[in-house]
Amino acid sequence: MEDVALPVLRIPFPSRINPFEAEAAAHTTEWAWQYGLITEEAEQVRFAGESYARLVARLYPEASLPDLELAADLNSWFHVYDDQFELADVGRDPMLARRLAKRTESLLQGDPPGPSAGPVLRGLVDLRGRMRIRAGAPWWERFSRNLRQCFDAAIWEVDNRAAGKIPDPASYVDRKLDIAYVPPSFDLIELVEHFEVPAAIRISPEYTTLQHEAGHVVVCTNDVIGLRRELAHGEFHNLVVVLKNAQDCTLQEAVDQVERTISERIDKYLAAKEALEARFDILGVDEKVRQATQRCIAGLEHWMRGYLDWALESQRFSDPVLPSQVSSFHRELID
Repeated sequence: MEDVALPVLRIPFPSRINPFEAEAAAHTTEWAWQYGLITEEAEQVRFAGESYARLVARLYPEASLPDLELAADLNSWFHVYDDQFELADVGRDPMLARRLAKRTESLLQGDPPGPSAGPVLRGLVDLRGRMRIRAGAPWWERFSRNLRQCFDAAIWEVDNRAAGKIPDPASYVDRKLDIAYVPPSFDLIELVEHFEVPAAIRISPEYTTLQHEAGHVVVCTNDVIGLRRELAHGEFHNLVVVLKNAQDCTLQEAVDQVERTISERIDKYLAAKEALEARFDILGVDEKVRQATQRCIAGLEHWMRGYLDWALESQRFSDPVLPSQVSSFHRELID
């Protein structure tokens, strides 16, 4: 890799962690074994090193243990599913990618998994059932719609890899939140808080800006911290690589530009947060709803800071696996 100094990113929100982290880690490891997402000791060692329970403990520091366990299982599933598109056979075959996305989407619509369903599909069926118990219909419809958009973004990535096409910055930024499963992950904040943000607040310019800017802080952080991992894999779906290619600049110049982007987006986030208070007054939001919405906003801040803390701790970025070390579950697509 071209010599590059990764910056010390500054996310101005407190670092917190859920006291149930150890219990969630034990649970999600057992769950992953039960559904076949882990099948051997080496995979368990890598699973523990990538520490998805620690991730959700940082993202949801006040969640109850049952909610934290669900979040840990979902995030474990997200990462295993994402690795199928990035590192396993599916990631090199657009036809397989479309078949996996189609099968996964059918499960979100309530279809049975089918006799050939393997770990990825059976794991999602379990998560679907557990989320539907906790969530109302509007939340589930929004979550599943957002997740389907992530499947589309995964296929877009596979098509680009097959064609050797590095996307332009505008196209990449437009897709990145879905590539990183940010919208459905942000939906989980409300599930953990046991509160659905009212539609009038959700669609307000201030609240949509909060979610948009927080999401891009997270994905820019991912692209900076994950740069060495993705270069080692020959992966070009990374904002640093995209900018370097489009602007014909050095890798260091592209890294520095992404660092500035993070700071700019945090400034926009903080401005929108302040402006939302006036929007509450305009909408006549009562104190109970205001406080519950503010907890969800705090959840966005836990995401921005917590993702950075986890990324610096996790072996997912410090000790990246090779494609040959990732189990491929494409055999479950035979029917």
